Amino acid sequence: MAKKKRRAVPKDKKSGLPKKYLSGVKGGKRSELAGVLAQISALYRAGKRIPKSLLDRRMNLGKKKKGS
Repeated sequence: MAKKKRRAVPKDKKSGLPKKYLSGVKGGKRSELAGVLAQISALYRAGKRIPKSLLDRRMNLGKKKKGS
């Protein structure tokens, strides 16, 4: 019996990343977040250590500001 084909995940046109990881962020912050995610991904694939500063930057880019 043939395997069922999995549905393609919607990707962001500019970065090629799944939209899921960039949701809730607009404009320059969105492209910056995409760059940080690509950096983290490359380090992980190479088996290198991911610096905490990089993870913190990713968290702060995705956070909503207080009062808005």
